Amino acid sequence: MLVSVVIPTYNEKENISVLVNSLIQIFNSNNINGNIVIVDDNSPDGTGELADELATNYKSQIHVIHRSGKLGIGTAHIAGFKYSLDNLNADLIFSMDSDLSHNPEYLPEFVKLSNQGYEIVVGSRYVKGGGVKNWGLHRRIMSKGANMLASTILGIKVKDMTTGYRCYSKNVLQKLDLDAIKSDGYSFLEEILYYCKKGGFSIGENPIVFVDRTHGSSKLSKNEMVKFFMTIIRLRFKN
Repeated sequence: MLVSVVIPTYNEKENISVLVNSLIQIFNSNNINGNIVIVDDNSPDGTGELADELATNYKSQIHVIHRSGKLGIGTAHIAGFKYSLDNLNADLIFSMDSDLSHNPEYLPEFVKLSNQGYEIVVGSRYVKGGGVKNWGLHRRIMSKGANMLASTILGIKVKDMTTGYRCYSKNVLQKLDLDAIKSDGYSFLEEILYYCKKGGFSIGENPIVFVDRTHGSSKLSKNEMVKFFMTIIRLRFKN
């Protein structure tokens, strides 16, 4: 079984080496046949060039997609998913944030749940055993509220709709029409789960502790928050 981990990047030079090295260690210590696909949106800080160096060091395990500019994390996911299917023939395709907020140590647990029959596994902060670190009360309330709102409006029984730490089976991504997903930003995460639910795929949640970034700046802008609400309303009234 081949695992592919898709990592969208934009100005993550301080984090990407640590993440890649940690993932390779997890692959090796758990006998996982793993690859990493870095999708870089022409980062001004040189993340793309560093990703190329990592690809040289790790040879066939690291793959780098260079895009022309900041085209959005949603389309970056899709580019990585398509590469993982078409070029690597991966059986399980993960997505992870590049800022070290998602611990690679959870990855084997996701694989176990996938082997138990779940077609999508999401890393959940809001199930027993999950949580967040280094967040203030305001951000905790906003995140929990957004998740409850999305889950209620879209009728999806997933407690963490906004998590970017996920595992999809090949079967799911092959059957979904990825090009039909309109969201190019973070609301992509809710939209693809909407189509997964509509397709009748089974969704499991694995507890994770999310640790807020220590290097770099958050990409979640006010504009992205507006897009989130617009997306769930659009999907709610979609025919």
